[in-house]
Amino acid sequence: MSIEKIGQATPLTPDQQAALKRLHQATTQLEGVFLQMVMHEMSNSVPKESIFGKQSSAEQSFAGMLDDERAKAIAQTGTLGISKVLDQQLRASVLADAAHESHIDVDKEIER
Repeated sequence: MSIEKIGQATPLTPDQQAALKRLHQATTQLEGVFLQMVMHEMSNSVPKESIFGKQSSAEQSFAGMLDDERAKAIAQTGTLGISKVLDQQLRASVLADAAHESHIDVDKEIER
C-alpha cells in the first residue's frame, strides 16, 4: 500500500512516511477503542439470565474479552471508516511536523 497521494509531485520523505504510518496506527487504535465501548454497552443491554440460568462471572469475562477482540478485528479491517476519515483530516498537520510525529510511540495499549 502506497502512502503517497496519486498525482502528488514530490515523493514523501522517510520521516513523512513514518509519521503517516504512525497516524494510521493511532487512528486504527482509536477506532478499536470506540468499538470496544459500543460493544460493551451493547453487552450491558442484554439480560444476564437465560433458560440455562444466570451467566457466571467467568462467562461474563470471556464475553468481554471476545468483544474486545472483535472490536480490534473490525477496526483492523477499516470497514467502519472512522480511521480513514481521521487519517484524511489529520494528514496535513502530521506532514507539517513529520520530524517530530515520526518518533511518537503509538503502540501503547489504552487502559480502561
